[in-house]
Amino acid sequence: MKLVVLAQTPPPVHGQSVMVRALVDGLPGAGIDLRHVNLRLSRSAIDIGRWRPGKILAVLDACVHAVAERFASADTLYYVPAPGKRGALYRDWVVMLFCRPFFRRLILHWHATGLGEWLRDTATPLERAITQRLLGGADLALVLTDRLRGDADALAAKKVEVVANGVSDPGPPLKRQRIAGSPFTVLFLGLCAEEKGLFDAIDAVVAANQTDPARPFHFVAAGAFGDAATAGRFAALAAKYPAEIRHAGFVSGAGKQLLWSQCDCICLPSRLGHEGQPLVLLEALCADLPMVATRWRGIPDTVPSDCSRLVAPGDVEALAAALVDLRANPPAPGVARQHYLDRFTLEHHVRTLAAAIESIL
Repeated sequence: MKLVVLAQTPPPVHGQSVMVRALVDGLPGAGIDLRHVNLRLSRSAIDIGRWRPGKILAVLDACVHAVAERFASADTLYYVPAPGKRGALYRDWVVMLFCRPFFRRLILHWHATGLGEWLRDTATPLERAITQRLLGGADLALVLTDRLRGDADALAAKKVEVVANGVSDPGPPLKRQRIAGSPFTVLFLGLCAEEKGLFDAIDAVVAANQTDPARPFHFVAAGAFGDAATAGRFAALAAKYPAEIRHAGFVSGAGKQLLWSQCDCICLPSRLGHEGQPLVLLEALCADLPMVATRWRGIPDTVPSDCSRLVAPGDVEALAAALVDLRANPPAPGVARQHYLDRFTLEHHVRTLAAAIESIL
């Protein structure tokens, strides 16, 4: 089997593109021959999922290159389908219409979720029929956790395999030096957007500070803002609470490792409609950092109960109480990192992914 991977790698840096890069770099070492056609649709994090005329040309160009690889003896197409977004789904129709007839096998890897729900609740009968015709019956559907099988099942995939994401290990985390009575620092890392829970986290920190002002909570956000309106709203809150809220900008590499060591927990109260399995939570586990998050999409299957607190999406009061409880009852050192080492290393991800793909030979 020779695999054509029709998917985008960074830039921009986001969970899906990072995992595609891991696949492209890792599978050849696991014995799977592949050719990568970079479906470069987004120029930046803000551009992800947005309509632009230039994206039509990018899709058609990528389809031509993918079909050319088919005639160079590749027989299996790997593709990352859309979540429940009409414009992105229409893009998938074009890709499948042009490419699927030429390939013997189709692998769909569901990094973003919600298409099954969208087809059931929002799509027109014609949209459901076309989607079933063009994306239905894939030879293999890869999903991130058991509770995220709905999209694959809705499109009647012939085989479904659970392959959790994985992240590289930079080594044991830096030791945190804590002074008694110092602020408890809460980190929000990733795309700074309302649906990711940015403002829910801020509201929870402000509320938590009202319970015990003797040892305050501090909030640090790191990452790009989803749009100018979000950036402006954050700036207003930071001006209102200058001692409690700050933005660290975009961080990576050693800067990110240092930030992990300076924080006491990560807070990701996501209610993003197409959330899957956020890589930031895997990175937090790797850094041995406890977390407060939401019972949403693949998150409950990802984080262990002994180093996390999960609340309902949008429940700021419960989120604040979870922060207070986690501060009072932190997990034992090493618990979160061991969970990462057992389940979410990059090596484990590549092995599981390769085995799943080889299972349809």
